[in-house]
Formats: sequence, structure tokens, C-alpha cells
Amino acid sequence: MTATAGQPSYDEVPYPSLCYTQTHPNRLATVAMLFGMTPAPVTHCRVLELGCASGGNLIPMACWLPESEFVGIDYAARQIAEGRALAEALGLQNISLKHMDILDVGADLGQFDYIIAHGLYSWVPPAVQDKVLQICKQNLAVNGVAYVSYNTYPGWHMLGMIREMMLFHTRELTEPSARAAGARALLDFLVESLPSRTDAYSAFLRDYRSALAKDWKGTHSRRDAFLLHDELEEVNDPVYFYQFAQQAARHGLQYLGEADFSTMVTDDFAPEARQALAKMVDNLVDLEQYIDFLRHRTLRRTLLCHEEVVLNRKLTPEQVEPFLVASQVKPESPDLDLRSLSVTKFVAPSGATFSTDHPVSKAAMLYLAEVWPRPVPFKALLSEASSRVYLGSEPMDPEVAARDASALGVNLLTAYGHSGNMVELYLDVPHFVLKVSDRPVACPLARLQSPQSELVTNLRHERVRLNAFEQRLVPYLDGTRDRVALADVMSELVSGGSLVVREGDRRVTDLAEARSIVVQQMDRALQWLVRAALLVG
Repeated sequence: MTATAGQPSYDEVPYPSLCYTQTHPNRLATVAMLFGMTPAPVTHCRVLELGCASGGNLIPMACWLPESEFVGIDYAARQIAEGRALAEALGLQNISLKHMDILDVGADLGQFDYIIAHGLYSWVPPAVQDKVLQICKQNLAVNGVAYVSYNTYPGWHMLGMIREMMLFHTRELTEPSARAAGARALLDFLVESLPSRTDAYSAFLRDYRSALAKDWKGTHSRRDAFLLHDELEEVNDPVYFYQFAQQAARHGLQYLGEADFSTMVTDDFAPEARQALAKMVDNLVDLEQYIDFLRHRTLRRTLLCHEEVVLNRKLTPEQVEPFLVASQVKPESPDLDLRSLSVTKFVAPSGATFSTDHPVSKAAMLYLAEVWPRPVPFKALLSEASSRVYLGSEPMDPEVAARDASALGVNLLTAYGHSGNMVELYLDVPHFVLKVSDRPVACPLARLQSPQSELVTNLRHERVRLNAFEQRLVPYLDGTRDRVALADVMSELVSGGSLVVREGDRRVTDLAEARSIVVQQMDRALQWLVRAALLVG
């Protein structure tokens, strides 16, 4: 980050330091490979994050990728100090967090395979925006990928209207918590003063408040920080996508794609809309701009690469073969005949759907759901699915096997394009376990995070929210205790009053009854932690 006069200091009100799944090198490398690049291996790469705060995004990467090197810079001395302390507590030797201004970054910082600028570009003055893109050019390796997120029009025209009203309402306030409270109060006033109106403006205000309430979930200080540094920041300059692409081009960078790959796909549009777009545009940048018009887009997570890189945007089923695949979709109907050619609809937790009549693809999706969240290499997935369809063996006819491989590849790419919640692609295997061991071990980072916050980072680089019981349990999952010892510890917390157990609405005070409930809750919690990719042993 860089200093801006008149705004709440990031030392005074630190921005919540969280992980962002879309910024992970695996996500960046996946999109790059799909479009014909040969990015650096995720397991042996150099990563730079601009505006790293206290390392909430970068430190988890350093934990799970010990052979890679990570550098983060931020203008907030307090947050850099906090990040250094956490990295030291974890014993990390592959990360360096630097207190410096982005404007001071030079070529001497070195070359990086992946550069991340999340939540930065729209909130800094034009000179700093230019510097961000300059860094993405001068410090990016030949086959490197840069990630830049930014607010976009046309969606931010409506959001900007509310931001301007909040700024007006809080114009006389200087104390950060008072400004945040004033902005929330104004929004409540606007919504509650128009309770029965059904016009678009009233509906938008209600939706906006609901969305912010979801984003603000957590402590008062976290809610205030989000509001102050996002909605009420002195600088918040959205752009149209084509404008960002033009500015990147002036720095010798070209548009690679989006970290959210599915947002580049137009399959959710009506056929007539897709046909009209095909006639209306003759280049990718214009196409993406019209997509933003149609989707009323407010935020992009854009990937850039050097203008000299030759890209191939024609996707083929063979491109899936180097990847590992994960999915938790389930068939809409439980009565599924794998060998039938009838169409089966699969549904993701997000509600996204995907349909296929290909037997091997159906078997593959079922198998992936069984082993979720573990990713499976494409060839192993094809083999397992084929054995289920062909009753314990793979097809003897090479042509049939080749058609199955091609059809599976097409279907996986199609599902991946439908939604990131349908199919995930990996180039490296996250090292979590799928069974609860006799002496469970939670990842070290989560053990350090859980006493301070209900939000922890799992090995899939996701934010996971713990309930009160899980939050107290996770720090003790260090591999030294079996289930009996863990039940002893949790029961002691109950007897000491620092953990409350309930039977329905009734608080349980009898220690024998409480221990029985603790054992049941602990078993459920451990199974959930496995599925949440938080256990490593």
C-alpha cells in the first residue's frame, strides 16, 4: 500500500488480512496453461504480493509450498510487524514481508513468476496505479502471470451512488469508528424509510444492505475496517474493463483472462445474445466489455502476461490431462444407472448445474464426490470411472477408450466453465488427510489462527468459519492427544466455564452429561474438519 493523506491509517485501522482463493498460484497457473502458456511450477516459484497487509493471503501459501519463495510489501508498519511475528511463530524461512511504499519498488527486487495485487488498484491514486502495472511488467518473469483486482463499471455506478451518500453523511466525522457507524446508520435509515416500496431503487438499497451485512459478519473492528477501507476510502476509482486493458497495454502487458474462469464463458446467455455478441465484436477485450455490460459487473480479478507471449485460446479435451480434478457435485436424482445413455443433471452446492449423458463422465463425477475434497489426477479419474462403467476393467477397444477420454475432458472443461464450484483443476496436490487419525493434527496455521478468530485458512486456500466448539478444539489438535485426551481437555473447558454445551436450548451443567455431549460434538467436529481440509495428520 502507499500513503494517502486524509484517510484512516492502515496502522490505526488495519485492513482484515485474509486469504483469497482466486489469487493462489495454482489458480493463476491453471488459467495460464489452459491458454497455452508454460507457467512456473507452483511447487517451485517466486511470488510477490503488493499490499500484503499482515500476510493473511501470502503466509498460507508459504506454509503449503515450502520450496517456493514469497515476498510481500505493504506501507502499514503495524501489519508488516504482525505478519512477521506470525511467520516466525510458524517457523517459515521462505517468506519475506517488507515495510515499504509501492512507489519505491524497483527492478532490484527481482523477477517473480506470479505477482498479486488484490484490493489495491482501485483504492490508490493514478500514479500508484501506473506503478502497479509498471511492477507487473518489470518484475514479472518471462512466462509469469500477474493478478490485479479492481472495481468496474457499469456495476459501480450504482454502488458509487451509495458511497457518495455515505461520504456526505459522514463528512463532519473524523474518528474512524464514528464514520463507520454513521455510514451504517445512513444505510439503515434509507432502507427502513422505504419499507413498502417495490421500485428498483428501494430493492437495490435492501439488497446492498443485505450484501454488506454478509461481508461485515464478524467483530465490530473487522466490520469497521471493511467499511472504512472499501466504501469510505478517500480514493475508490472504478474503471471500465477496456480502460484497464488499454492501460495495461501501455505497459507492455496483455489480457490473459480472469482468475474466475467461468466469468469468461457466455454459456449462461441466451443463444440470441451469444449470436448478437459474435456479430458485434471482433476482439476479446471488446467481448469482455460487453459481457460486463450484460452482467452489470462490479469487480474483476484480471490476469495479465507479457505482450510478447503467444496465447492459444482454443480449448481442447487433451488440455485437461495434466491436471488433478476435484468436485463435490451430486446427481439431482439418486437413481442413477451409470451405463444408461439418459441425461443426468449434477448439482453443485452453489446451485450451479451440469448435465451429461456420457456414462464415464457420470461415473467420474460420482467418484469425485466420494473422495471430496481430494483432487484426483485426470488419468486416474478416467481409469476409476471406466472400471465402474465397464465392470472392473477398462474398454478393450482403444477407439472406445480414446472417445471416453475425450468426452470426459470436454465435460470437465464444460463444467469448469459453468462454475468454479462445479469442477476445480489443480496442478499440485494440497497435503491434507481424508480420515481422522488416532491423534488428529490440524494444520499449524489454523492452530495459531483459531484462538484469535473464527475464520481460519484451510489447505485449499479458503476461509473456513469455525463454530465455538471447533474454535476451542483446533488449538489442541497437535498430534499429542488421542480422542480420550481431547475429550478430557474439552470437558475441562466446560467445567471451567470457558466452553458452554447445550442440549437444545438448555445449558448443560452436569459434568457427566456434558462430557457425553462433548464426545459427540468432538466426533462431529473432527469429521467436519476433515471435509474442510484442515487436518494434516
